[in-house]
Amino acid sequence: MLKITTVETEVQRKLILAGRIVEPWTAELSRAWGRACDSLGGRKVVVDLSGVTVISRDGTRVLHEMMNHGVEFICRGVYVSHVVRNLKTLCKAKTERHTHEGGT
Repeated sequence: MLKITTVETEVQRKLILAGRIVEPWTAELSRAWGRACDSLGGRKVVVDLSGVTVISRDGTRVLHEMMNHGVEFICRGVYVSHVVRNLKTLCKAKTERHTHEGGT
């Protein structure tokens, strides 16, 4: 199960996740993220992964897509921090590859 709580402030819209980012909950996370991106009015989207215990391959794909769109993550714990660090590396490599290809 995955619990998704939305917290609104003047500067951000935060999605607080607790549980497992696995099917079928990855689809719900994608929908919640889509809703969170509506009517931001200059605010940023932040996703708090502190309560996440498991991330499947499909969950990683959703988080990667979110990261590629500028979502900021908050995480604690070795496992989730490792997953997010790997996603950052993938995003950085993709950006560098895109920049290099565009420059040739």
